[in-house]
Amino acid sequence: MWYSNLKKNPTQYCFRLNTSTMQYITKKLDGRYSHRKFFKYCVEFSKNQQGPLQFHTAIKWMTETYGYAAEIRDWQYILDLHNQHRSYNLTNADTPDVVNFNWSWTNVSTDLRIYVKGDKELSFFKLKWPGERK
Repeated sequence: MWYSNLKKNPTQYCFRLNTSTMQYITKKLDGRYSHRKFFKYCVEFSKNQQGPLQFHTAIKWMTETYGYAAEIRDWQYILDLHNQHRSYNLTNADTPDVVNFNWSWTNVSTDLRIYVKGDKELSFFKLKWPGERK
């Protein structure tokens, strides 16, 4: 692995940890995505090499920028539970804070994704990290 050469070339190690050169793919959510009702885009990171580090760096930035968001499966469950209780005179203002309508994320076995609400949030993300790969 790349870390086996750490003693030989520590500069290369520092370069590999540089998250300013973040690489990701953005996708517009369509009928194949179950969360398209709430989010317009997702940002996908690779599961190999620097993907997990970049993913968690991006999550940290999203949390600092938009506030905490629950993982998407929990996010959906909490929102559904809240909507079931709306018959008890709860309003959208009573939605728990962990249901952040600006963003959410998932890290299931095949995906490292951040879901974003719309064009504004995606543009802001791309301004921070212009390293999208095609």
